[in-house]
Amino acid sequence: MNSNFLHRVKIMVAFSKSNSVRTPYAQPTGGASSGVHEPVDREIISVLGANCQLGHRIIEVSLRCGYQVQALTQSKLQHPADVDLRVLRSDGFLARDVQNVVRGSSCVINLCNVGNFVGSHDQLTSASITKIALAEMQRTRKTRYLLITHQSVSVPGDHRLGLHGLASRYLWPMMHRSRWRDMQDEVNALMQTQLAWTAVRCPQIKDVFGFGSISTDRHCPMGRFVALDRLARYLVHLKESNVYDQQAIFVASQSTRSSLASCTPKN
Repeated sequence: MNSNFLHRVKIMVAFSKSNSVRTPYAQPTGGASSGVHEPVDREIISVLGANCQLGHRIIEVSLRCGYQVQALTQSKLQHPADVDLRVLRSDGFLARDVQNVVRGSSCVINLCNVGNFVGSHDQLTSASITKIALAEMQRTRKTRYLLITHQSVSVPGDHRLGLHGLASRYLWPMMHRSRWRDMQDEVNALMQTQLAWTAVRCPQIKDVFGFGSISTDRHCPMGRFVALDRLARYLVHLKESNVYDQQAIFVASQSTRSSLASCTPKN
């Protein structure tokens, strides 16, 4: 058989295989699809309240790690179109929209408490969004729920006093009583479910560089801020770990200098 003909056949087969691997389950918003696509067995990360700096970074990290992403936003998401990114825009975050984005995912990350989500008396709050998502997750029990929330929410076992977070833990709830109650109700709902979840309590989130790993503590705050990029990476990789399952943790950024110092043997 002609060698040129065999070479052309090999190229056609290779193209066909690579094209089938990239067949997406989640289509980009506004993207036109032709024909019938078979879903690929790839994990999906759902991001609620994705239209914020942290949401953008989580999407970038998730796509680089090979995940598909389903994002729920209240406004247009400023992110390049990608075959592995599906964006659903919903002004009031209707219950059916939350269910559609959560459905089929292996990890749900709720950023409504730290992003640009705006609720009102006739719309869903972050706590009600969490309850809807948990109800949808009950069908598969294979999804991990990561709630990003404020340092002021408390769980049993927290230390009352600490070197950091006094203002955010005690003064902030007094100044934002209604919002704090919603956040606390949200964490209470998590503690009543048997699903896999982690509540990540954050200080101020800053877009800064030059900082080392994320420090965590189950009982008290540790620092004044957490670096945006490091937090996004930590959250995406946390879904693959059983660490802090059904627990609430505090996070903070550890500077490179202090990180190196902690690794230096003491005399």
